[in-house]
Amino acid sequence: MCADATNEEQVIKLFEKAGSHLELAIYNTGNNFPGKIIDMDADYFEKSWKSCCFGGFLFGRESVRRMVPSGGGTLLFTGASASLRGRPNFGAFNSAKAGLRTLAQALAKEYGPQGIHVGHVVIDGAIAGDKIFNHMPELAKKLGAEGMINIEGIVDGYVHLYNQSAQAWTFEIDLRTSIEKW
Repeated sequence: MCADATNEEQVIKLFEKAGSHLELAIYNTGNNFPGKIIDMDADYFEKSWKSCCFGGFLFGRESVRRMVPSGGGTLLFTGASASLRGRPNFGAFNSAKAGLRTLAQALAKEYGPQGIHVGHVVIDGAIAGDKIFNHMPELAKKLGAEGMINIEGIVDGYVHLYNQSAQAWTFEIDLRTSIEKW
């Protein structure tokens, strides 16, 4: 089922379809909106915030509503380097991802004692996948394989968080290539 992450009714229906017993939920919505703040209209900024942060709230709320009764589960949010720092020409994206990170942290502190592991994954760099190969082939060529984050490595990071013991939970991991300037 496909759902608009910013539409409360659709998100609720998505979770109803998933059922009442939920062990793992991953919020992986992004919208790397570039643009100078001085040139942005309010709708542009709001669209970025809605898809990253507000959508994360709806997704997180519906996830914990299903996880709390069963006493556990794992809820993971995908962030970006923008979650941690502002960058010129990405004011809308930076604020949206930073808001999502703070929301994830609040969920972790609020629902960790109830057995729900909430984590945040910082993806710091270009991902070696269809999006860059099909829509930005020049950038993919410039970065080369060593300059793009490998999808299998990203999956390994999520699996690592999912498999952690409640006596040693990690809230946040950063994934980047060995040559990423951070």
